[in-house]
Amino acid sequence: MTSYPAFCDHILHQNELVAAGICHGDTWNLIFINNMLGEILKLSPGRMDDEPFLPRLTRCGFDEVEESLSEPHGGELIAHHKEGSMYIIRWKSVSIDDSAGGEQVRLITMSKIPVDQINRVAELPWQELTVLLDSIHDGIWVIDSDGITLRVNKAMERIAGLRAEEVIGKHVTEPMHKGRFETCVTLRALIEKRSVTMFDDYSNGKRCLNTSTPIFDEKGNVWRVIASIRDMTELETLQRKLTDLEMETLAYKARLENLETEMDAGFVGHSAPMRRLRKEASKAARTEAITLILGETGTGKTLTAKAIHDMGQRSAEPFIAVNCGAIPMSLMESELFGYEKGAFTGAAKSGKPGMFELAHKGTLLLDEIGELPLPMQAKLLQVLDGHPFHRVGGTKPITVDVRVIAATNKPLADMAASGQFREDLFYRLRVLTVEIPPLRERPDDIPVLAMHFLQEIIKKSGLQKNFDPQVLNCFLTYRWPGNVRELRALVQSLATMSEEETITMQDLPQYMQAQSPLPQGSVSFRQPMREAVAELERNMIMTALTETGSTYKAARRLKVSQSTIVRKAQRYKIGLVEIAHK
Repeated sequence: MTSYPAFCDHILHQNELVAAGICHGDTWNLIFINNMLGEILKLSPGRMDDEPFLPRLTRCGFDEVEESLSEPHGGELIAHHKEGSMYIIRWKSVSIDDSAGGEQVRLITMSKIPVDQINRVAELPWQELTVLLDSIHDGIWVIDSDGITLRVNKAMERIAGLRAEEVIGKHVTEPMHKGRFETCVTLRALIEKRSVTMFDDYSNGKRCLNTSTPIFDEKGNVWRVIASIRDMTELETLQRKLTDLEMETLAYKARLENLETEMDAGFVGHSAPMRRLRKEASKAARTEAITLILGETGTGKTLTAKAIHDMGQRSAEPFIAVNCGAIPMSLMESELFGYEKGAFTGAAKSGKPGMFELAHKGTLLLDEIGELPLPMQAKLLQVLDGHPFHRVGGTKPITVDVRVIAATNKPLADMAASGQFREDLFYRLRVLTVEIPPLRERPDDIPVLAMHFLQEIIKKSGLQKNFDPQVLNCFLTYRWPGNVRELRALVQSLATMSEEETITMQDLPQYMQAQSPLPQGSVSFRQPMREAVAELERNMIMTALTETGSTYKAARRLKVSQSTIVRKAQRYKIGLVEIAHK
């Protein structure tokens, strides 16, 4: 320990560049100061009568530092004088020895900071602040209590399309008056003395969310307003892109599901007639109404009915198909409506439910409805009207919930007019009508169907097969009386019987090799002339392109310009690249 008088004498004779003094350890009241500290505090050096140190600093022009000196054992801080000078105040608790025994006091020193060091000290926080603000992605705009811009960060320059030197030191409304932005949110926060959040549109097309927050001094006055500006254009653009992607994904998903259903249902092809068929089948699937499917033999009436069922609300329930033309007349009623035990010779002992009962809650397809006998048509009409029916040999009334689809290749309207088909049943069946076009009326789909059937065979058998372009061209000129069924059977036969990997003209049956090369079979005389001419023109162009492999050679063969071939190929959606690689 040091004696108290010796300690004071040591303080008194310290280097006069350092102001020093002693305070009580618990009150910060001065006990002793040297000459230098006396000059600063405007006091005579030597012993003090408990002069309060902290209030004395304030009276001598220093900023208040009371809170900063809360650490009792030691520390340091920078004290700012109103004239601009800066001092480092250091203190440390020490123990001295006097007549009253050991006492804890604080040794205080004040060192003036040279001007060049003051500049470095002042610049350091400012530089750190600049780095911090410029690292923020959002724009930052700071104004003082008079609305003068003090600082903007790099992000603000990017968002607003301006430079910091254009606005710093100027009133915040000046850029607004120049059309940089529409509203001045920072000024509103300054005037209203509260946080304000608003959207603001900038002259460069950006839409921003501006949150301006006032900062208050100890007297409750606005000292600064700090605005945080977020570029919502980027977020909105990303949101739109995300929404577009979600919608596109949903569209592709729905399209994929539709394509899977269509492929399963035989809806292969993208010609105008097939697009109409898809639309009609989709509409029929959305209802529970009785539907009549019309189409030639082999067009895919059963597959279309199955597609309507699969796309409808009853898809999880049974789909039962009955070919009315394949059931003997004597068994027609028992097949459709069932029979009880002992109803007739040869009947099962336990009886048997009919097709209507088996299709309960689901869909019943009555294929070749035109073959249904007239007596059975009357009973069918009653069931379609919602009346219960009885099994053959039974007395118990049976009611079912069945969606009925009928199909035929017969002209039911003519049959109804001539009395061969019940007229009332005909009108009951044709609530919704779906007509399947014959294959000759959609030649665009023939190559697609042929390749589809060939791929099915390849997948099942493992065979590697492909078509010679001349074979596909021959398919285009054939009339296909058996429609899709005939095409499927022919492709299966060719894939199985041809010895080479490529199916050529020599593999075709004789009746196809002997047919006329002109594509007249692709034109239906029931079509309007304009459509027929367009189909003929399309087939001629496709044939020429397939056989020649180029638009130039095709144009020479058809005696038209190359640009005509290209233009019409685009109109008829003929894939030039695909044909060129065949």
